[in-house]
Amino acid sequence: MQITKSSQLTGVFPALFTPLMSDDPKNLYNSIDYKKMALMIDDLIEAGVSGIVPVGTTGQSATVTHKQHLDIIKFTLDYVHGRVPVIAGAGSNCTRESIEMIQEIMKIAPVPVLCVTGYYNNPSQEGIEKHFKTLSSETGAKIIVYNVPGRTSSYIHPDTLIKLSEDKNIIGLKQAVEFRIGEKFHEDTLRVIKETANNDFAVLSGEDGAFIDVLEMGGKGLISASANISEAASIFVQLYKSFLEGQFEKSDDLQDAARDFVEITFCRKNPIPLGTLFNSPLYLPLVSVKQTARGDEAEARILKLIHEKAPSLLKYHK
Repeated sequence: MQITKSSQLTGVFPALFTPLMSDDPKNLYNSIDYKKMALMIDDLIEAGVSGIVPVGTTGQSATVTHKQHLDIIKFTLDYVHGRVPVIAGAGSNCTRESIEMIQEIMKIAPVPVLCVTGYYNNPSQEGIEKHFKTLSSETGAKIIVYNVPGRTSSYIHPDTLIKLSEDKNIIGLKQAVEFRIGEKFHEDTLRVIKETANNDFAVLSGEDGAFIDVLEMGGKGLISASANISEAASIFVQLYKSFLEGQFEKSDDLQDAARDFVEITFCRKNPIPLGTLFNSPLYLPLVSVKQTARGDEAEARILKLIHEKAPSLLKYHK
């Protein structure tokens, strides 16, 4: 069961955190904790998520090795075993490198891929368009564009996204910008949703705190870091279901109910808090919450949330 068209890009897709073993005190060469990852996946599927997204930013994609990247995708596919679809992280600021990664992923399984824009080298809109169209033509993979200027300093303009939506292989957008009413990118996001409505293209929120907002604008889903916490994933799943049923007040209440999970997940740069939530080291240069400024206080807040609202995580803190 894999996604091949935009109509399947609906609901809640946790951006899976990559847990590590504590087998290197320097946090340089830690092994992947696949036993913990399996437990995490089971909890998320039980919560009713629509799919799993391994090795995105949340999955420490910037610091895992090339082999680990592919191994994590293969493990996820093997362990999920068709229970839900998988979307593989495959972004790079080098078009050639991204093509090669996608081709290797496609040898494992023909899954859709989530691809980020050109961080650091900051291509023009024309370069961004050519990048994604080249990924499509060279690999044949189904592609979800990831627009996250807060990390890349590379914003994909509406005109570019609308052009990309016409490509048969580019089936969606993860929109991680401020798009709520009155925010900087509201009109841009609304325009993209409206002007791609007749194409095979779905817009998903990359902002956990604005899931209800993207749905109200005509978006279709959420790719979420805080949904690694199965209790949060369950809230988002209920929110989506309530929205489809026309229970809009209940959907608003559920977005409010998710607030504590979202705030904790992003109390430091993602995925730093998830390391504490899942009792996992992080590859350098990321350090634990406790090692950051006022870290003791932030760690105490995280542990309080686990005990009060996220009992599914207690098994990782024994």
